Amino acid sequence: MEKKQTSLWMYIPYCVPMLVAILGSQLVFFNSSIIGYGFLALLAAIVVLEPILGNDDDEWEWKYPNIFLGMMYLYAIGTFATFLSFMWVMGHANNGGDLFSMAAGIQAISGVDIIPLHAEDGLKEYLVATLIMSITVSIGTVSIGHELCHRTHEPLSIFFARAMGTLSLFSYYAVEHPFGHHLTAGTPRDSSTALRGESVAQFAKRTFKQDYEIAWEIEKSRLDALDLPLWSSHNRLLRGYAAELAVVVTIAATTGFIGLFFFSLSVILGHWNYKVGVYGQHYGITRAPDEKLDIHHSWGCTNRVTNWFVDGIGRHADHHEVPEREFWNLEAHLEGPQFAKGYFASMAAASIPSQWNKMTVPKLIEWDEKWASPKEKVLAMEANEKSGIPELVEHAKKQRVELVEAGLIAA
Repeated sequence: MEKKQTSLWMYIPYCVPMLVAILGSQLVFFNSSIIGYGFLALLAAIVVLEPILGNDDDEWEWKYPNIFLGMMYLYAIGTFATFLSFMWVMGHANNGGDLFSMAAGIQAISGVDIIPLHAEDGLKEYLVATLIMSITVSIGTVSIGHELCHRTHEPLSIFFARAMGTLSLFSYYAVEHPFGHHLTAGTPRDSSTALRGESVAQFAKRTFKQDYEIAWEIEKSRLDALDLPLWSSHNRLLRGYAAELAVVVTIAATTGFIGLFFFSLSVILGHWNYKVGVYGQHYGITRAPDEKLDIHHSWGCTNRVTNWFVDGIGRHADHHEVPEREFWNLEAHLEGPQFAKGYFASMAAASIPSQWNKMTVPKLIEWDEKWASPKEKVLAMEANEKSGIPELVEHAKKQRVELVEAGLIAA
């Protein structure tokens, strides 16, 4: 497909995530209702505009890719600012002080004394700070950080990806995702592939431990190949865990029990948001481990708003096809399976099993009949039988007859 030329204004929507970090840190620091309403309006606009603005299936020629890179770096800086604002609020709640003299610094720069603005802080303000921190760091880890962790040729990108992940105790992600998920997607070995009939909660419960186990095995294999000791500073996971421990100790020392409690809540929310985000990307896909990862092993989505907000990851099939390709150059691959709706609508549907099944069951049946290889047809039939979804169980009966007739399974 011939690529179309872009104009400068087309870069602007991709900077929307940066507004989340900037507005988020200001909201927590300044406790401003105006900024708060602006933040809510931004999130509401994303949800409302997703179905209205529709899809973008074109390929574009981006002349200034450094704009995207700068945007991601600025988001990382905004994430650290949000984390510091969270720490300050929790530290002020703990002892009424000015943690790291941040309030004095803000007053010197802006002329605004933020201490009186937090005189009436209570549970609502603490929950807002926790939620903002969780949202910002989640995006920084699995959207912005996801892109950065694939830029293995840029040490600064890797640093930002792992640093943002550390703020929500997510340091394993930069190891497990590029060196695990990208090899095992669609197989039982993958901790980011949800099973047919599995709810988000069941998926999160089943795969949480698996994430860490896979990352550890990856790092062990890497160090064995280099003839380096596992328990040493060469271990990227141990370095990440040490950084996470430093974050936790710092939170506990500077903000006390109240800060540690709300930080723990933000970490739980962050990990939950991650599982909700990846739940649908390969939901129900069955791939034989000895077969090549192909276009039909990911659910695509060319929705404009989705791809603006999550750095083009809706074009997921091409991302798996060429992991090193920058998000702005990802191709649509409309010949593969597609989400019926954008990511945000799909994530909302995933929280209601009946709605999720209504949306995905026809898609899964289509996948079985249109895209599955002979081996995958057998795996899909078995997955349908185990799904507990009546329509898929019934479809499995038809599949079994067809597979017996084709000689792919015994009668």
